[in-house]
Amino acid sequence: MASIGPITLYREKTIVHRFAAGGSLAADQDPSFVLKSNRLVMEVSSRSTTDTVVVRGHNIPGTLRMAAIVAERYVRDPQVLKADNPFPPDWDDLWARKISSYDRLVNPDNWSSIHVGGETVYSSLESDPIMQIERFAQGADLDERTIRAATAGLFGSGPDEDVVVQHDSQTAVVMTPFSAYLRAAVLERKGGRTGSFSVSVYHTETRRARVGSLLNFCADVIECYNLRQFLERIPATRDDPRAPAPDHLRHQAAGANGRRRELMQFIEGFETAHKLQYRPDRPDL
Repeated sequence: MASIGPITLYREKTIVHRFAAGGSLAADQDPSFVLKSNRLVMEVSSRSTTDTVVVRGHNIPGTLRMAAIVAERYVRDPQVLKADNPFPPDWDDLWARKISSYDRLVNPDNWSSIHVGGETVYSSLESDPIMQIERFAQGADLDERTIRAATAGLFGSGPDEDVVVQHDSQTAVVMTPFSAYLRAAVLERKGGRTGSFSVSVYHTETRRARVGSLLNFCADVIECYNLRQFLERIPATRDDPRAPAPDHLRHQAAGANGRRRELMQFIEGFETAHKLQYRPDRPDL
């Protein structure tokens, strides 16, 4: 029987500088490479085989939704991620279905990728640095030393040049399976401060909590929460005839409100269908 978890998603920012050996890094020096992304590490097991799957993505909800696709497909067929699988999924189509019309409008650069054992299974974004980093990391946690070694030959650096890497990582979501339930802990940002909440989804006699469903639920909650914060910040949501909002902001606000209503339906439907518990409280959506 296939099993999924634990799962950890990190917000990550990587900056690679290249400069002459012995030189100093100037404050205004442009980096050779900048990568802002989310990196989800997921352990999958079937019989005696255990693999580490890495899912990368442009934003947290998209990364979680792509990870949900992987989890659901793996439970159905543990061979789905194998290079010699004769019937590989259409990852492009599966990914495209997860992108809402609102996200297509405001986030046209949205992307995702899947890596197993250092090999890239799928990527909607052609990026040699990402593929090289994952090939070198083999699913392990990233640090500056690993990234420096992985990217040393990618930017034309020669023997008279040094490579400096700045890498920052922050845990954003942790999903842990237990015998009686699945639990997801989510770090949220509130006015410059970081808080957290967790949600536990219990197995019942008639329904088992599924990893893929919980990942999609977390994606919906996080996106809905972010949209609420966005709508509170922009002037298009305030009626002030002295300072009318630009047309593009009013259109975006209308789209955000529509997407938020859609997400609330998904969230409330999941809450109705499952036995769950928030700690300390349900986030204000």
